[in-house]
Amino acid sequence: MFKSKLEKLLKDDYTFKRLPETILIPAPFAGDQDVVKPIAEATIDDLVFAAQALDLQSDALTKRIYAVRSLYRTARQKGALGGENILDALARKGGE
Repeated sequence: MFKSKLEKLLKDDYTFKRLPETILIPAPFAGDQDVVKPIAEATIDDLVFAAQALDLQSDALTKRIYAVRSLYRTARQKGALGGENILDALARKGGE
């Protein structure tokens, strides 16, 4: 049912191909349960709350990516090679 009705509405839309069948709607208050709802049953508010939660996850992932890349760059600036342990590389003096 999800696919057929949505397929008719969105046809070959690029976005449709990436839609999940369910969305996670975060609990509004601590102690409440998050809600997993089929996207075909979602309200507009459900979609915006799910999107906000995904934005927070995306921000957290972006920060982790930046931290890992920064660590990598710092080690390379100190002359680290690919197989070297990160702690050994960072303990090395020198670099920029």
